[in-house]
Amino acid sequence: MAINVTWDYIDETSFAAETPEAARAVAEQFVALARDPETVYEEDTSPAGLLITASECFYDANDPLQAYEAAREAQEAEGEAAPDKRVYLLDALLRTGQEAEATQLADEIRAEKLTDPLIYSFIGDSYDVVGNNHQAQVWFNRGIRMMDELIKDSDGYEPEEVAEMLEDREILILGRQLVRSEAGLEPDDLDHEALEILASHEDDEETE
Repeated sequence: MAINVTWDYIDETSFAAETPEAARAVAEQFVALARDPETVYEEDTSPAGLLITASECFYDANDPLQAYEAAREAQEAEGEAAPDKRVYLLDALLRTGQEAEATQLADEIRAEKLTDPLIYSFIGDSYDVVGNNHQAQVWFNRGIRMMDELIKDSDGYEPEEVAEMLEDREILILGRQLVRSEAGLEPDDLDHEALEILASHEDDEETE
């Protein structure tokens, strides 16, 4: 019998997997659904989205190789996964030690000069997870420069859109500061800006 796949179904099923064994079972279920031509997709779900969620579940099952396989399969599957399904493959390549292919894919993504800040922070975090502090900083810096350009050319945008740009820039600055702090580097101007952002957030929480 065909299953209707919604985001509620994906979220509830994956969140209910509280052990590695349960996470593996869910991941295998999602892979099977993604491969089944009778599966019905709703609410912008897709085979690719299912496979990426399966990949995340395989990580919860402590199986990075299967996570890599699911992320690889998602690249040829129909649909997308926010912010870009390629970043999940890049993450999986790094986690499984396939650095040459990861570098090639990262270069391809960089060459497209994408404007989604989540792509830059995602890749920065991926490099940070595997201990490549230099590349983590490189990707956060790229994202910050990209956002600076967007903000500089934001005349004509609605105030809400500009505010969202500024928030996205803050997220990148905070991610960069965390990476640099973990590496024991001396704070620079952007780090000080990040610390001011953190302090302002703490003040906001205290006044609520």
